[in-house]
Amino acid sequence: MIKHIKLFTIIIGALSLQVSGARGQAPAALYATLKAKDSLLFDIAFQSCNVQRLHEIFSPDFVFYHDNGSDGPTGTQSLANFTDNIQRRCTTHTPKMRREIVGNSLQVIPVNNQEAIQTGIQRLYVLPEQGGEKLVEESKFTRNWKKQGNDWKMVSELDYAVKTSFPDAGQARYVPNPFVPSSEPLYEVIARQDSLFFHAYNNCDMETMTNTFSDSLEFYHDQTGLSASKKDVLESTRKNICGKVTRELVPGSLEVYPIHGYGAVEIAYHRFHNNQQPSGTPSKASKFIVLWKNTDGHWQISRVISLH
Repeated sequence: MIKHIKLFTIIIGALSLQVSGARGQAPAALYATLKAKDSLLFDIAFQSCNVQRLHEIFSPDFVFYHDNGSDGPTGTQSLANFTDNIQRRCTTHTPKMRREIVGNSLQVIPVNNQEAIQTGIQRLYVLPEQGGEKLVEESKFTRNWKKQGNDWKMVSELDYAVKTSFPDAGQARYVPNPFVPSSEPLYEVIARQDSLFFHAYNNCDMETMTNTFSDSLEFYHDQTGLSASKKDVLESTRKNICGKVTRELVPGSLEVYPIHGYGAVEIAYHRFHNNQQPSGTPSKASKFIVLWKNTDGHWQISRVISLH
């Protein structure tokens, strides 16, 4: 029962941090410290096998939780069990493995001066003796760290949203040819419109944003769904974005295509930076699609699709 209560606390804590985003990113020094401990852990597990150094990472009461989906119970391991599994792997003939953190997914969120949360997305690969590698697991992880004396120690880890089936893992992804504008003037027009709109967005210029959004605006967001109210989108921007977030277009990602008799479609990647976080904090790029309507030379945004 105690284990279930601990696990529930970890899950609720992780979700509340993700939803609220209230605490922001950690100072650079703390981020670097916990990232280095993350690297040390997987160097021990998959390379050096120097389990004597695990005490530099884990608290003696460390517990590891591994989600096995809705069809199986959540697995738990004490520090002793966790250490034994690493030792067993190192002393038996098992395939080599590699672990990577996906993109800029690693985050460190301070709770207070003595506690921090570390989250991210990770992938595990098996490295067959004949060469190559095979993706065998992808999961999100959330770790609780506590400062013990002058050092940070991990007290728990939860791996969840675990994926172990990758039907396309052995297939090369299609890579399109580099984008070449079919209409150079149109490309420059839309690039300028994008720049003007997001200058207003970054500076809380509600008048410009109001004039740029079409009255028939539809905003599709892969996480929050459809908003078909221009008023609601503007109010949400004023409440949640103004002074808090800065948008950056990813250089070289902008594509513009003409829509005959209507206007143009813009496809690109951009990043959003939390203004409360230290400068240089990594931000994941996300894809967006904007449909621009041209009415007698007046360009307005009529549709937005935001993908994360």
